[in-house]
Amino acid sequence: MNPLPFLLLAYLLGSIPFALVVSLPQGVDPRKAGSKNPGATNVARLLGKKWGVITFLGDAGKGIIALFIAKFATGLSFHEAPSLYAGVAFFAVLGHMYSLFLKLKGGKGVATTIGTFLVLTPLPSLLSLIFFLLMVYLTNYVSVGSLAFSLVLPILIYFFNYPKEYFFSSLALTLLIWIKHRDNIKRLIKGEENPWKRKN
Repeated sequence: MNPLPFLLLAYLLGSIPFALVVSLPQGVDPRKAGSKNPGATNVARLLGKKWGVITFLGDAGKGIIALFIAKFATGLSFHEAPSLYAGVAFFAVLGHMYSLFLKLKGGKGVATTIGTFLVLTPLPSLLSLIFFLLMVYLTNYVSVGSLAFSLVLPILIYFFNYPKEYFFSSLALTLLIWIKHRDNIKRLIKGEENPWKRKN
């Protein structure tokens, strides 16, 4: 079985910029407003939480669709071909981060990572998502929650003894997510990061 078509498809699906699909018809370009990041958090700040949720679901869903296309085409379960599905998950997130349609620019990959790994590693991903929400609640920074999520996910995947391919894929995505958040990290250190909720 040649995995290349599925990896390319995952990358192309991941490249679909749902932040722009949602925002541009409303006259807003998230690349030029707010944090200038084409992701769900920026869309929520610019257009409201409803549109942020729609963007999140779109970004999460494109990775899920890529996984199930590969699954139905091959007839292999997620435990029978972990190398294939770990690669599909990675390339879907890579497409989101470095979109073919945005001149290899894009979002920070958290929503697409959540979507793909909820399918591949449900319990670790759910626990990591809960930790994400907890950290956002405690710190009032989505970026802190995102960074925490990316750190905890591979640890839990390893702890729950999922295939090593899923561990290494999530670990590689953790590195990319932190690279994508480097400006957020700098702002956090300087105390200049935008909080999720503005205090009155």
